[in-house]
Amino acid sequence: MRIAVFLLLAALLFAYFNQVLTISASDSNRKIINAFYHEEENTIDVLYLGTSASNRYFISPLAYEETGMTVFTLATMGMPLFFVPELIAEVQKTQEPQLYVIELRSVLKDKEAITDAHIRRVTDSMKFSENRTDAIRKALDFTEGAQESDVGEDFLEYYLPIIKYHDRFLQGDVSASEWILQTGENETKGYVTSKSTLTQRPQQEAVYTAEREPLADEAAETLEEVLDYCDSLEQDVLFVLSPFSVKEEQAKQFNTVIDTVESRGYTVLNFNTEEMIETLDIDWDTDFYNSKHVNYLGAQKYTAYLTAYLAAHYDLEDHRGDSAYQSWEDALDYYRDYVANGIQFVKE
Repeated sequence: MRIAVFLLLAALLFAYFNQVLTISASDSNRKIINAFYHEEENTIDVLYLGTSASNRYFISPLAYEETGMTVFTLATMGMPLFFVPELIAEVQKTQEPQLYVIELRSVLKDKEAITDAHIRRVTDSMKFSENRTDAIRKALDFTEGAQESDVGEDFLEYYLPIIKYHDRFLQGDVSASEWILQTGENETKGYVTSKSTLTQRPQQEAVYTAEREPLADEAAETLEEVLDYCDSLEQDVLFVLSPFSVKEEQAKQFNTVIDTVESRGYTVLNFNTEEMIETLDIDWDTDFYNSKHVNYLGAQKYTAYLTAYLAAHYDLEDHRGDSAYQSWEDALDYYRDYVANGIQFVKE
């Protein structure tokens, strides 16, 4: 009996320290996933998946203000496309969204382009479960054999974060709130408010082309796997490619991606065309903070268009005035304060 009690306590302590000694609670990616886990069950109408090309582009509180729809952006910086099935499975544990919106920006990444951070921002932030284990296994399988990737060879570090992050304890880099398992949350339903999104830097216009180029083999296989998974879903799926300073080779490959997705019967909103840039009134001098991301001015334009599109093409409920959705009103207030009282807008 004493041995059994000891082993049980040891297991509980080990599980506890694996929750504490993981990716920092201050990490913006973890905050987004934390916020998702704390959403009330079955209150999300649309789940938006992707990279920073999603969480810097779509301002969910503004969509709620305009239409009453609830769109949560579950996105991390550089999130590999192959994580889509596992993240949707995680979503469906607590939510029944009507629509999934999937950003295609990361589809071009081959195994050499996937980094340790791209994986950990997702898996270190997920709750321990079989689904998390599946996500880690998929990431390690995808990157196996990569010559330049920094994905670690010690696969146990991904399953047991304490192996990698124990130095945080030694360095005193664990906050009091983390010790009691109280971690920070994104306040704006997945949109990232930061100094960068209040900065203007002129960018080169995107390259527009009708030509096509093939994808890397593993990238093409991942796209097909994601499309096969989407075929199994009961919900609608919409694919988007947000506007940025896309280069010529990328533009040709994205055209191939769009052909593939549309041939499977899905709609793709490609914002990297002259027509769409003009429709959104994107200004390359004022609406970006770097070549791959809009600032909040560009995000407001993108959000306005996509919100109107969703309202026109999907029967989404208006939750405004419903006390069960007060957190969305709070998120709108937070966003308004961020714009009005945040860091002074800087033009560089």
